[in-house]
Amino acid sequence: MGEKSFEERELILELFPGTSPELWPPGEILYYRDQEARVHIEESPLHLILEPLEPTGSTTPIVCAACHRHISRAAAQFFRFGVGQDARHFRYVALCRDTESCSGIAPPARLREILLRGILP
Repeated sequence: MGEKSFEERELILELFPGTSPELWPPGEILYYRDQEARVHIEESPLHLILEPLEPTGSTTPIVCAACHRHISRAAAQFFRFGVGQDARHFRYVALCRDTESCSGIAPPARLREILLRGILP
């Protein structure tokens, strides 16, 4: 039997559990939409779920918070997510409706920044 190998992130969390997520080495970031139209940004062990908001009637173009492209209001959707442990305060972001194409363009550092804004108060 081979020995089990551990990722650098797993070792840091095991040996130094109080380490701030900002100091963790980068891991794989998952960015996807589920069946209920919620958007998930996940970097193990952190997971942020963004709730979709009702569309508005405006026609002003928007910049996607994930991929930084200028998109029409019809191609964008607003989301909100609770901040910190109690999630009594909310932050709002505009993202592409087409999460699949956006995830191919969005830099991992930007997705990680959105994720940390929801986890850290």
